[in-house]
Amino acid sequence: MSDSFFKLFGSVKIVQEVTNPTSTSTTTTVNTPNTHSSTFSLRAASPNTLQPSIPTAMATTTSPLNFKPQKKRHQHSRKNSYYASKHLRKLNKLKLQQQQQFSIIKIYSSGQLKCKSQKLLCLWPLPTITRYTILLSLIVSALNFLDILQLSCSSPTYVIHRLEVLNLLLSPFLCIASLPSILMFGWNVLILGLFEESLTHMLGDTRRFVHTFMGIVVSVCTMRQGIGYLFSKSTGWAVPSLFFSDSLHECSQGLAPFLFALLVIQSLNIDDKYILMYGNNNKLTVRKVTLQFVMCLVNYSVKNILWWSLTGLLTGFLGMIVIQTGLAQDKHWDDDVLNEKSHDLPPDMTQGRFRPLPLWRTLHDAIKKGLVVMATVLPFLLLCNSYYTRERFVEPTALNQLSYDRYLFTFVIMTAPRRGDPPFLTRTLDSYLQNWPEQVPEAGSLYDRIQTIIYTHFTAHVEFDRAKYLFQSTQRGQRYLKWIREEGDMLDQRSHVSKALSLAADNYQSTYIALVEDDFPVCGAKEWRQIESVIYDANMASPGHCGVFVGTGGSGLFLKPKIAKLVSGLLLKYPNLPPDIIIQQCLLGSLTECRECSQTLVTSKTLLMYHIGYNTSTSADRSYKKNEFQCGWRHPFNGDPSVITL
Repeated sequence: MSDSFFKLFGSVKIVQEVTNPTSTSTTTTVNTPNTHSSTFSLRAASPNTLQPSIPTAMATTTSPLNFKPQKKRHQHSRKNSYYASKHLRKLNKLKLQQQQQFSIIKIYSSGQLKCKSQKLLCLWPLPTITRYTILLSLIVSALNFLDILQLSCSSPTYVIHRLEVLNLLLSPFLCIASLPSILMFGWNVLILGLFEESLTHMLGDTRRFVHTFMGIVVSVCTMRQGIGYLFSKSTGWAVPSLFFSDSLHECSQGLAPFLFALLVIQSLNIDDKYILMYGNNNKLTVRKVTLQFVMCLVNYSVKNILWWSLTGLLTGFLGMIVIQTGLAQDKHWDDDVLNEKSHDLPPDMTQGRFRPLPLWRTLHDAIKKGLVVMATVLPFLLLCNSYYTRERFVEPTALNQLSYDRYLFTFVIMTAPRRGDPPFLTRTLDSYLQNWPEQVPEAGSLYDRIQTIIYTHFTAHVEFDRAKYLFQSTQRGQRYLKWIREEGDMLDQRSHVSKALSLAADNYQSTYIALVEDDFPVCGAKEWRQIESVIYDANMASPGHCGVFVGTGGSGLFLKPKIAKLVSGLLLKYPNLPPDIIIQQCLLGSLTECRECSQTLVTSKTLLMYHIGYNTSTSADRSYKKNEFQCGWRHPFNGDPSVITL
């Protein structure tokens, strides 16, 4: 039993099919043993070759053979019958050779014949690029460990805003001193070795693979920044449906993007296989592209890298076209050999029937193969992305445990008379109340700790009176709304916002004081759940944060009571700055009095409130368009590396 076991596994070999370029790794030989036939063969000039190309005999004559039987005397004699059979066998042999010749001419003219060989797969000693990649990783990781370099995984937001180009180029080779990181880096190095061992033969030599890999690294890093900007800052407001926040924030995953690029380049030899040979003539075959893709997909077990993977696929597709164009420029046949020995070659070859395919045909075939690989890979990447990006909403009980203050949220809705008295306040209040339960909440539960203060400083305010009359007759209005009116008729937004924030901070024990304008309704039930989740995640990711921003301008600002009280004074201290800018600058830590808030502001990815008062602004110096600041727009601070976007 044990002997058979060792005998079985002792004979295991892994073999790879390699396709050699005709310009560098194949030779053309012409043998003319006699005047009637010649042999034309292509042989792979590579070591460890297990199965060289089989030479094919071709007849020199190109005219059809006439096999019409001729009448002879004494057809029934034994001797004549013997010679007739011998002559017929000879004619059949010549006919078969002629058919093979025309078949090969047809195959070469259609570009279907490739010089393949089987080579024993051996990754030791390590291929050139793989060795230098390991060496570079050891150097970069050591410098980072000694704090000589400060490296981390790169994302476009840091490159665009802080120009961290060095981190962008070196971070793929960074290996953190942890077991998962070391295992993943070793796995990617193994994949790189397989690609190098396979593609070096296709490209012709190691130097070409070095140039290809270096071009991929630079191209992926460059193109990733453009894609990140295009699908975030560029489309965030212009075409919100094409806005993807992760395109700007997604962090790289080592060598993975470059491996996806090499995967598409491997599609040039999409039929090459790995062959596992074991036992007595037993073998198991798998396409190289299939095995390499499955190995690349392991990178998704760590985190989501959709945008880096897509960048790698796109870069590999463009690189494949460039490589195929370069290979197509190499002549399939040596012109000097053909000219010198044209008298020994078949007429079909010397008359131009053996010639490379047109460039457009070659590129057409390569593009089809590349598109097949990309179309096969893309659904799996999107499936992995959907797993990582599925929405998770916080449970009310978990959110309720963030603090033990009497109120978790105290909303302060600022309202003032507008031209034509539009029902903006009514719409805004209704958008919030629809997300809160109508029944009496349990004491101490989340919705028992929510209140809304509607604050105005105008004696005559038609919409304020109308909304108060409407909601005071409802259970939700009676439970959640408090109406505060200060007498006056002067429009002074700065002082009135200052008074409202001071009132809420001094009189109500709240975890957050949320400042909202009366023309910014919440987008819907889903967006309300997102507001809850962002606030919960903010406490998990940045416990010492000063506030959360889910809207724009002066709306959607969730302030800690201490910061609300501080901002109340700053609004009067900086009369030259607009009120909303003062609050935002304080949360960003840009003001001297708010240094503690630096690098702590948490924002949502998109606007969770939308603007409806575009044509009735209470600020005389501002005007808006109807379709501005709507649901799904990129948050104005999304992309700023000093802000935490959740």
